[in-house]
Amino acid sequence: MGKFTPVRQVKNMRHAVDLFNNRKTLMQMLKEVFNGSYRMSFLSNMAVLLGVLYVLFPFDVITDLIPVLGWADDGFVIFLVVKRLQKETQRFNRSKAMGRRGF
Repeated sequence: MGKFTPVRQVKNMRHAVDLFNNRKTLMQMLKEVFNGSYRMSFLSNMAVLLGVLYVLFPFDVITDLIPVLGWADDGFVIFLVVKRLQKETQRFNRSKAMGRRGF
């Protein structure tokens, strides 16, 4: 009998795929954030900042010296950042659409 992939796992992988497919939108959003013409939400700013800092600095909840568990917590943090950025790109697309309509 074949191995089945749980539906929840497929939905979670979709966040990363959507963000990869919208990489041009993500880059445009980041350029506008740095230019000051678009403001990301406070939650998104904090998620990206704290997520990057958590992955880069060696002080983790579970140390990276433990082979699998140390990398799993970093992977989970990266997953949360990707999920938040995917929602933020959707918000960016909605704001650009509203701007084109003149609202």
